[in-house]
Amino acid sequence: MNIEQNYRIGLTTQITGIRPETLRAWERRYEVVKPIRTDAGDRLYTQADIDRLLLIKKLVDNGDAISAVANLNYENLEKRISSCKSALTSTGKNDLNFILLGRTILDKKSLDSMRLNMIDVVQDERNIKSNYHCKIDFIIVEIPTINQGTFKLLQKILKQSKASKLLCAYDFGKESDIAALTTQDIGTTNLPLNHSEITSWCSSSFPSYLQSTSTARLLTDQDLNNIVAAGSKINCECPRHLADLINKLTAFEKYSSECEVRNAKDAEIHQELEVTSAKSRYLIEEVLIKLTKVEGIKY
Repeated sequence: MNIEQNYRIGLTTQITGIRPETLRAWERRYEVVKPIRTDAGDRLYTQADIDRLLLIKKLVDNGDAISAVANLNYENLEKRISSCKSALTSTGKNDLNFILLGRTILDKKSLDSMRLNMIDVVQDERNIKSNYHCKIDFIIVEIPTINQGTFKLLQKILKQSKASKLLCAYDFGKESDIAALTTQDIGTTNLPLNHSEITSWCSSSFPSYLQSTSTARLLTDQDLNNIVAAGSKINCECPRHLADLINKLTAFEKYSSECEVRNAKDAEIHQELEVTSAKSRYLIEEVLIKLTKVEGIKY
């Protein structure tokens, strides 16, 4: 028997990547989902609502008008995705799909930069589906303690989710019990979840992850500020000019991803704009990093 769980609008938008104002507009115009209302008037979304919104967001991102898919049932949404090749290949070929079994909030912006797609988030293992609309590369399982019975539990979860691998995040455990968990398919990390540790584990577990086609940012905004500040001391304007280019391309990349689209062709050209600007930004970041090494700039 599944344990019903509800999500407030903030967590719902983080999981689905749908902006709050967009979600409210979809509900108002198309009744895309009908959230529960609390006595205080707050919206609460069920797991079924989350699943539905994830599919709708994927279709809209690939050019479908919201009016064309808003009232399709879950089965027809899945069929539409299955029959749409572009929908299945909309993410980078090195992106990984995962499920989170736990309570940590992982926002979509951070996950996008990590090239990870969170397909589902559940707080009870009984709510894990046996079939999702795409392949599940791994599942993150949060548990308070690791003991001798943990391995059997994780094997059960791995089998139920049909994920290729599992990352167990824990608070406490004996070294011997933790070591016994580590296999080809299971890794461990400490709670709270750390983005860099997740990407490090993914890189070691999935050889193609972040390879060749990655355009994730190499330099943060703070990195760029530090480089520009240091560059002013070496009588060279190149770091500042390159940083300006990176900032402008990053802004345009974001603009292209959020620009409203009217039809499939419009969506296609905007996706190309986003991808091209991301590649350009990535190349300039690589050049700037080389320049910092030559000039001895620390950032």
